[in-house]
Amino acid sequence: MANKAKGGKNFSEIKLLDRYASSEPMAVAVSGGPDSTALMFLVSQSKSFKNNNVTILVVDHSLRKDSANEARMVCSNAKTLGFKYKILQWRGDKPLAGIQEAARIARYNLMSSWCENNNIDTLFLGHHLGDQVETFLMRLSKGSGIDGLSSMSKISSYSNTTLVRPFLEVSKKNLIEIAKASKLKWISDPTNLNSQFQRARIRRILPILSKEGIDPHHINLVIKRMESAKQALNDITTIHISSFVKNMSDISYSLSYRCFSILPKEILLRILERLIMVASGSIYPPRRAKVESILSWLEKGGGVSAKTLSGTIIRRRKDYIIFYRELKGCQSQPVINPLTNRYLSWDNRFKIKLNKSKKIEVKALGDEGIKILKSKKILKKQGLNNIPLSAWKSVPGLWSKKRLISVPSLGYCVSDDLKVYIKSIRQP
Repeated sequence: MANKAKGGKNFSEIKLLDRYASSEPMAVAVSGGPDSTALMFLVSQSKSFKNNNVTILVVDHSLRKDSANEARMVCSNAKTLGFKYKILQWRGDKPLAGIQEAARIARYNLMSSWCENNNIDTLFLGHHLGDQVETFLMRLSKGSGIDGLSSMSKISSYSNTTLVRPFLEVSKKNLIEIAKASKLKWISDPTNLNSQFQRARIRRILPILSKEGIDPHHINLVIKRMESAKQALNDITTIHISSFVKNMSDISYSLSYRCFSILPKEILLRILERLIMVASGSIYPPRRAKVESILSWLEKGGGVSAKTLSGTIIRRRKDYIIFYRELKGCQSQPVINPLTNRYLSWDNRFKIKLNKSKKIEVKALGDEGIKILKSKKILKKQGLNNIPLSAWKSVPGLWSKKRLISVPSLGYCVSDDLKVYIKSIRQP
């Protein structure tokens, strides 16, 4: 294992890292560029992190002919510093359009899945001030509101993984100097200069904007103020959710009509976003324009009684609106085999584990499960506990081939010696 370098304490950026230090296992995303190479090096120099608790993750997108060699270079650097390492492959066909966004999503999916499967909660990322400024301007060009213009947060979540970005106020220039000082090999991504991509085009106009005072420092001030406003709005939203929203067994959620005559539009939109996300297990909020359309439909009344957005069914009832997961969406999710030593997530809505090892699959209850439960008179035609039958279809069922073993949301289990532990991943 590599020793901590004597000069490491001279890097003030280490203090930014140490704020998030933990004795728990963690992962660091490293692309091979100077930013993430500097991050990896600084982790190795910090006395707050133990090298044997750290795994370096590198994603090989296979988008360039040298990508495999670059991934191996990262692993060589990691080995030099005394870290474990893992290459994650983006397999399958690549899209012809929107490749950068698709690659970003694939990267996060691969890394968060690996972290969950290896019982790691925290993933460190090397985003810096330049990335933050570019993200702000890209979102400004799309007419984003407060949430979008607050850009990236130092602490956020992706699926079940906590993302930590300690260097969002550190310049790229500083990180390049650190990468040089590390004596490690690193590469520059050629797409950074490719004007085909918006981020590269924005980099070219930044010097012009800076001459007019629209520089990284002032843009970062705007981002901080947007983040503060976002947090205040989210806090207010949470307060009103406790008054107007009812959790129905973590399967569906009801929203009282009373809120429409009391709350301002912005808070109503945020409540709808939260309910749609938690009901569907979605990582990202739906587009604001689509949420505005749903709000308009709910306020007007009449017409169709139900709509679907981002995998959530939104249905009007006499006294409230009910939100629940669309069956089609959760049927497309990967089947999981629950473990005994830790919880596994299913459909990004529930975490499940067993008291003993069994060859069991977790998948949506679906029509077949409903048919079984109706035959046993556990569910009725109208559902149960004011939760409609169509919502029960999307709950997790534990199956042994075609035999329904358990429905933990109902406390149903045909095996006396089997205990199923289930908990919701998040609340509105």
